[in-house]
Amino acid sequence: MLIEKQEIASIKENKVTLVKNFVSLEKNYDFNFLSQLLEEESNLQINQKSFNGNLKDVFQTQRVSNFFKEIKSSINFLGTLFCYEKNESDEIDLFFNFASQVGNTHMDEEDVFIIGLKGKVMYRVFGIEDKDYIIEKGDMVFIPKGLKHKVIALSPRITASVGLHGKRINE
Repeated sequence: MLIEKQEIASIKENKVTLVKNFVSLEKNYDFNFLSQLLEEESNLQINQKSFNGNLKDVFQTQRVSNFFKEIKSSINFLGTLFCYEKNESDEIDLFFNFASQVGNTHMDEEDVFIIGLKGKVMYRVFGIEDKDYIIEKGDMVFIPKGLKHKVIALSPRITASVGLHGKRINE
C-alpha cells in the first residue's frame, strides 16, 4: 500500500483525501468474480441501495473482508496508521452497479476509506466547498464520518468500502 506523507497528514487532519494508486490489485475484480463469490458464499446477502430499475440500481454486500485477502490487510494497515481503536464493526462492504448512475446524498456514521476495484467513480463531497474526487482501480478516497457526499458511478463499478468505527487514539 502506497500513501505519501502529505496524504497521511491530510487524513490525520480529518480532511477528504484522494490517494491515487493506493494499492496494486493482483486479482481482477470484475462482475464474473462478483458472481462467483455470491454463488459460492451462500451466506452473503445483497442489499439493494437504490430503486431505479433496469439494472441501474446500486447494490451492497456487507462484511466481505474474509473473502478479500488482498484488501482485508487494509483494515489493519489503515487502523494502525491512523491510530483507530479496534471495533467489532470495522469491516469491508462491497458496492456495485451495472450501469452509470447517481446515488443519494448521504453521510456515513463511520470513517470510510473507499478503494476502487473496477470502473470509474466520482465522489462529490459537500462542505465548505463542494469538490469531486474520481477513483479508479487501486485508488482510494478517505471520507470522514458525518460529511455529506454522493456517489456518481461514471461506469459500471465495484468498490470496497473500509469502514472504521472506532475512535482515534491520541498519537
